[in-house]
Amino acid sequence: MQLKTGIAIIGAVIAVGGVAGLYFGLGIGWISLAIIVGATLLSYILAALGAAAASALGFEEFMRGWLVGLNTGLNGFLAFALIQILGGTAAGIAAGVAVGLLNLLTAIGPVSQSEVFQGFLGWLTWVMPMSWLVVGLGLLFYVICFLGHAFTLGQVNYLKVKALAADWKTGTFFIKGGLISNMNPLDTAFNMGNFSFVDEKSGGWHKEHEAGHTLNLAAFGSVFHLIGALDENLLRRMGRAYSERIAESNDSGTSGDNIPMWS
Repeated sequence: MQLKTGIAIIGAVIAVGGVAGLYFGLGIGWISLAIIVGATLLSYILAALGAAAASALGFEEFMRGWLVGLNTGLNGFLAFALIQILGGTAAGIAAGVAVGLLNLLTAIGPVSQSEVFQGFLGWLTWVMPMSWLVVGLGLLFYVICFLGHAFTLGQVNYLKVKALAADWKTGTFFIKGGLISNMNPLDTAFNMGNFSFVDEKSGGWHKEHEAGHTLNLAAFGSVFHLIGALDENLLRRMGRAYSERIAESNDSGTSGDNIPMWS
């Protein structure tokens, strides 16, 4: 599968315009949040259907770009609103443009596939407001794993942290074992942004795939990440889930019908 970058960029730019209209029309509030969640869910479904159909017209490319654009607009305007309060309008505009541009570049195939760019994107996930929900939960889960290990002095196997690792390129930190990791019914691994959790029974670290989810989070945001988790686990689509097909492209050692956003 070859990426059609031009179509993706068109989708992204249109979506950024839509978010701008929402921001200036309704501002930041619960109604806007509900619209964004609904729009992201519908867009995810349409993108997944487009990917399944593998249309030569590039519908999946447009919808993937659209999803990037939604997240770009949200990251940009949220960064502006937050930094404006702390440092004034000029600082807010600079922050919004910087965060938005970093996000928007993920719609460009040759850029998103660059390991240098992925390094910046992964580590800067921390400063992207639309990533904070998942990254914050990931940090909380990490702390819970360490507390369970500490309170039992590492003597309870189910709560014991067996090992730590990292994908330094993307700033994704892995913990093997511990309460949260071992609650995974599939006995594999799952990602919460810059934190990934590997079941003690898992045969490997799944580093590249889980790091792909860190990149996904930066590009598409927390709502997309959570919808993807439901697609994979609740709908039982597993590796066929749309978010999974994108994340798997970060693992250059695999083959299959992946969406090559990251490699």
